[in-house]
Amino acid sequence: MVGLAAVACGPSVQSIYEGDVRFEHCYRLDLDLNIAPTHREACWKQWLNSYTYGQPRDRIEYARRRVRTFAAGDITRPTLETSGQARVERRQFYVVVPEPTSAHASPPPIATPVEAHTEPTAVAAPAPIPTPASGCASDCDAAWHSCEAACAPDGGASEAACKSCTPDYKRCMKRCFD
Repeated sequence: MVGLAAVACGPSVQSIYEGDVRFEHCYRLDLDLNIAPTHREACWKQWLNSYTYGQPRDRIEYARRRVRTFAAGDITRPTLETSGQARVERRQFYVVVPEPTSAHASPPPIATPVEAHTEPTAVAAPAPIPTPASGCASDCDAAWHSCEAACAPDGGASEAACKSCTPDYKRCMKRCFD
């Protein structure tokens, strides 16, 4: 007797079915161009008042949003995406492990969906600590590069001046660390 009472307390299949059918009816009216906005609003209000028992929360919230938009004077119709491409772009999952090769293996775990239009935010790395005598060393680098650039075939520097680039650089770097 107790088991029968527990089963009898939930929503009946008939009430859930009737709520589903009425929800789809109101949604179809929203998409029909020949239906007046007042009739569409009345359909959603009736669904909220009479057919929400056993319905999922997302449907109830959708119906409430539609009634609020009608009350605010917005009579625009919802858009219905019929292209499969738009749906695929929104659902991008990345498999963490290889896919199973057996029909009896459990499915692989999946990561969270990633939106195609969002870019991951980069975490700023802490500023590197400057090396000892880095300012002096960069000056030596700049002097060496300008000396070598003058030694290029069209640079115009003498051969003797070009031979002194590397020894001058070494002397400069020694001064940085003395």
